[in-house]
Amino acid sequence: MPQTITLVNGNEMRPAVGPIALDYLAAALEQAGWQPSLLDLTWADDAEAAIARHFRDHEPVLVGYTQRNTDDCYLASRYSCLPHARAMIALIRRHTAAPIVVGGCGYSLAPVALLEELGADYGLAGEGEVALHRLATAIAKGEPPPTIPGLAYRADNEVRYNAWEPVELAGLPLSQRAFLDNARYWREGGQGGFETKRGCDRGCIYCADPIVKGRRIRLRDPRDVAQEVANLAQQGVLHLHTCDSEFNVPREHAVAVCEALIERNLGETVRWYAYCTPGDFEAELAENMKRAGCVGIDFGADNGADAQLARLGRDFGVEDLERAARLCHEHGIAFMFDLLLGAPGETQETVRRTIELMKRLEPSRVGVSAGVRLYPGTKLSARLARGTLDERDGFRGELEDNDDLVQPVFYVSPELGPDVHRYVSNLVGNDPRFFCADPEAELTDYNYRENLTLVNAIREGHRGAYWDILRRLEEGLPPA
Repeated sequence: MPQTITLVNGNEMRPAVGPIALDYLAAALEQAGWQPSLLDLTWADDAEAAIARHFRDHEPVLVGYTQRNTDDCYLASRYSCLPHARAMIALIRRHTAAPIVVGGCGYSLAPVALLEELGADYGLAGEGEVALHRLATAIAKGEPPPTIPGLAYRADNEVRYNAWEPVELAGLPLSQRAFLDNARYWREGGQGGFETKRGCDRGCIYCADPIVKGRRIRLRDPRDVAQEVANLAQQGVLHLHTCDSEFNVPREHAVAVCEALIERNLGETVRWYAYCTPGDFEAELAENMKRAGCVGIDFGADNGADAQLARLGRDFGVEDLERAARLCHEHGIAFMFDLLLGAPGETQETVRRTIELMKRLEPSRVGVSAGVRLYPGTKLSARLARGTLDERDGFRGELEDNDDLVQPVFYVSPELGPDVHRYVSNLVGNDPRFFCADPEAELTDYNYRENLTLVNAIREGHRGAYWDILRRLEEGLPPA
């Protein structure tokens, strides 16, 4: 009989987002001869009771805890997810003697610091499909596991860490997407997720995606992506969102994925959304995405000033934003421009030009993040570590005893004045298309943690990307 590995989702955010990594991990573990069991605390009214019930019925070799977020990435709240995760891991330890390993994108940001912070026995940074099997095998055999890539472990009263190595996706099994209750996540969370690739090779100075997903892009077979979408559709999950860093990088692969979805007639039943860069968005891709069932695109626009985009390390300019907007309007695709205001070099003038550009291009919605979250390992945080950012009053958050930046720290250019939110709000005026940092305004609340407006809308039948659900509510449109 196969030995058991328990996989735990402790994500507390609402609306609930399905942890697709656990579906992928379960498929790899089953192929390797393990029996994965799921403990999904997202739906537990009493977490300790759910934990106790699970471990009365299961005696796993290893417990894997996925940490999706370290915080809500929101300057106005600076809410940390780590105390909740630490409490859940402590509860698990009360009810099983099995070692606990923590992984996930959030954990992978700072493997050494977060292993200490969360109190797990091991950590696995990066991808877990291969490494988790190797760790469990070593534990089952009573062997020391320190050679595993991505492993953080304790030895000689210190935490040691092996750099992780990206796996080749072609060698991984195709997930049937049946381990999680994806239908429930769709009903109560509004959407499902899927990925077409892993990794990001862009040069953005602030972004953690290349750190946690790898800097080399590895592509999935478009036919496998289409089969996975079909598997979800068979479960009734009809609204999806890509989990790629940028769906259209490389553009040729995005077109091939769309063609595979079209060939399976999935564009007629499934509605999906994507993250895209404006820099490589052409008419052929827009047309194929529309035919394949794409109904909404979230573009990482960041700014409306060419000089500021260059400072951020972006490889596109205002002309690309204009082209992306035009193509979406022409093809009837709802779209959002996500802005990141307040980085080094930002001034009131660049913010004013950005807001004016957004109003002129008329996106369906504009997301405004005021303040840049500093993540370990990024070029921006390296400048902080070297002391090359002189405007010390630009930092917001806990800088003392937080060298690894596991607690939320933001940078806001001092040129924007003492109240960046008020300055942006005055520029936006009463334009309902803008999501700003104002939790008092329900339909423009850009924080998706404990967003009761969204939770209630999904309960009433709305589905899709959260920005699009809020758009439909504001415009009085029926559920998608």
